[in-house]
Amino acid sequence: MANFFTVGKYRPHNRRDHRHELPCMTIQIGAIRFDTYDWSLGGFRIDDYRGRPPVGEVVRISELSYSLENSVSVDCRATVTRIILGKNQVAFAFNKLDEAAFDFLEKASMQRLTLLSNAGK
Repeated sequence: MANFFTVGKYRPHNRRDHRHELPCMTIQIGAIRFDTYDWSLGGFRIDDYRGRPPVGEVVRISELSYSLENSVSVDCRATVTRIILGKNQVAFAFNKLDEAAFDFLEKASMQRLTLLSNAGK
């Protein structure tokens, strides 16, 4: 029997790492800081920008933060995976997270749970 699956806008994303909107992560690519739409241990989405590298190109990330008190210098690499034209956004996949970045993103995931639990109060 043949297997069928939905393609296009009705097919859910098959992500290994679920993306989070909170806390809003700021990522520094080169000398420019970007606020993310969502992020995970697997990647992130930001606004499109002038000079953006093409799909497949690797960028260097030098800092991650989600508040003035919570930031870390990192040495990470991410690949441009897609351009979302209708939303003017760029999606990236991490292809190398250093230990500081991994620990920071895990800590931010826990901070997300605190933010969500406080929102219900």
